[in-house]
Amino acid sequence: MRSLTLKTLLSMVLVLAMTSLGIAAQVKVVMLAEYRPAYLEWQEQMVAEFEQANPHIDIELVPTTGSTVAQKMQVMLAGNTPIDIGFMDPYLILDWARLGIIEDLTPYVQQNASQFQDFYPAVFDMFRLDQGLYALPFDFQLGAVFYNVDQYYNAGLAQPKPGWTYEDLMRNAKRLTMKNSEGAVTRYGYRIPSNRNWAPVIWAFGGDLVDDWNDPQAFIGDSTPVVRALEWLAEMVSSEAAPNKALNNSFPLAGGFANQTLAMVQSNSVSMDTFSSIDAFTWDVAPLPEGPGGKGNYVNAIGWFMFSSSKVKAETWEVLKFFSSREALQKRVEMTGVVPPSARVIQTAWLPSRTMPVSRASLLTGIEQARSPYTLTRDLWTVLETHTLQAIWGETAISAALANMSDQFKVVSATLQQ
Repeated sequence: MRSLTLKTLLSMVLVLAMTSLGIAAQVKVVMLAEYRPAYLEWQEQMVAEFEQANPHIDIELVPTTGSTVAQKMQVMLAGNTPIDIGFMDPYLILDWARLGIIEDLTPYVQQNASQFQDFYPAVFDMFRLDQGLYALPFDFQLGAVFYNVDQYYNAGLAQPKPGWTYEDLMRNAKRLTMKNSEGAVTRYGYRIPSNRNWAPVIWAFGGDLVDDWNDPQAFIGDSTPVVRALEWLAEMVSSEAAPNKALNNSFPLAGGFANQTLAMVQSNSVSMDTFSSIDAFTWDVAPLPEGPGGKGNYVNAIGWFMFSSSKVKAETWEVLKFFSSREALQKRVEMTGVVPPSARVIQTAWLPSRTMPVSRASLLTGIEQARSPYTLTRDLWTVLETHTLQAIWGETAISAALANMSDQFKVVSATLQQ
């Protein structure tokens, strides 16, 4: 007991001595490591630069080897293993914000408002719950339609431009679809968007499925605009302008576009890097079309966040602030090609750094009003997606699909609130 007491006293004396000399005590910030090679290389470089500028703070990067990002963080939290900074999609961040697992960054951002003044509001909105802000974006994914320029030219079609409509997209997709002499489709003009990329179609038709994607309280999808949007998607399939359910997996988005069996795919800006190696044909990108309800702009982002359990919140914020600085974001663009959340860095680094696609700047059109479908909790999204796809594939009447959505939404919402 005496040795422990003596050790404690010596530590206190050392801290007091360092403080009196203006020397900060050494602090460790534990940060989840990126799993993608180029992103991890950027992260490691930023760690080295930060530690050089802040010698009293050490950053420990924790790899996610053998598990998913969410699983790794859950295991660490369950085992009371210190972790200060994590990252994930908006839906998990908002789920954990509700549980009090994540720190509200509002006061930190307000104290450093000048650093974030050129960040697009839409990218922060993904991480808001009530009046709190629970993450900082480290990328910006923009909704887009990628198309084969050569196939457009051969079909005698004008290339898509800002202001084009879902009616234009439908007409073009039908013209671009090709069949062989036996009547079998050899090239589809379009593919039903995967993951959450079909939600903007509903928004563009003037409809919506939930009252608040960040904090949903009610299903509101039983409306004429939603029916019209689902009819549009279903017609793409019934007209054979897009693969049906049985064939859909035979025409994957990336592979189908690259091998020219899909003329157009609706995705987001992340696909730019996926398609960057294509040299068999010319390709380009167009912003999402407009519908009867206007432009249903779509965005997404991965966010960094601070755990509420952090014992070194001041130092953790310094790390987050550094990783979100203009210099760090510019370096991230150089090393990964990702779209940054800063309007200034987009103009000074992202746009000049690329040569393809030619029309990439068009994706910024109307971005101030963009929304994200990735803020909705996974359980509720599964309800919406299951019945929407059944309507699109023609397995269920649209009216029945919406009724089933409404009923199951109530059940799942009640379960989540327990």
